[in-house]
Amino acid sequence: MMKAEDIKRFDNWTCLIYSEPGKGKTSMVKSLKGKTVLLSVDGMYHVLSQQKDIVIQVMDPDKPNQDLGDFYRFLTKHKDEYDNVVIDNLSTFQKYWLNARATETRSGQPEIKDYGVVNRILFDFIASLKQLEKNVLIFAHEKKVDVEMDSGRSYTQFQPDIRNLDAIMGIIPIVGRLVIVKSEENQENERIIVLQPTQSTRAKDQLISDTQTIGQMELIPKLQQQS
Repeated sequence: MMKAEDIKRFDNWTCLIYSEPGKGKTSMVKSLKGKTVLLSVDGMYHVLSQQKDIVIQVMDPDKPNQDLGDFYRFLTKHKDEYDNVVIDNLSTFQKYWLNARATETRSGQPEIKDYGVVNRILFDFIASLKQLEKNVLIFAHEKKVDVEMDSGRSYTQFQPDIRNLDAIMGIIPIVGRLVIVKSEENQENERIIVLQPTQSTRAKDQLISDTQTIGQMELIPKLQQQS
């Protein structure tokens, strides 16, 4: 039991950022304060070259389940040594996991039950990360989804490319889409994160709640300065 008056809103936040590959998600790790441990699923960590206080574990695409377990055991053993946990990225992990399962079947395809298993793994893993009481930053790719309304009309929405998305978004307070837009002031491209949901964008913001968008490298400092 706890008293609501004792809750600190920004302590140990969890955040999911998604975009097309190459938009600059991994660069956001540079804005984290404190010591960071990063699980690089896709091996795209080179943008963090020369950065201090970041430890990187690279996943073997042939052993995703084992490496995920090893990473979590490392976290539980060394959790007092780190302030932030980064997963880069969850979309690639689920693809590696299903590919690994496919190699064990006669058809060369995952079995139907495997999709339910990976759904549970993704959800349980994120829930377990939250229990470590660290800042958790998760990256994912984006996908386009056709959504049909009750009226029969449909629209296209950008969403994180993650299975079991509704359940996972239910336990993550901030979900934002990283996009590149042209600045009205100087006509130069700038990276922003969309935090408010629309028909075209799946998003969620239960912590900041005072802005529809925020600069790519401004989100994490805003969360951490209020911790």
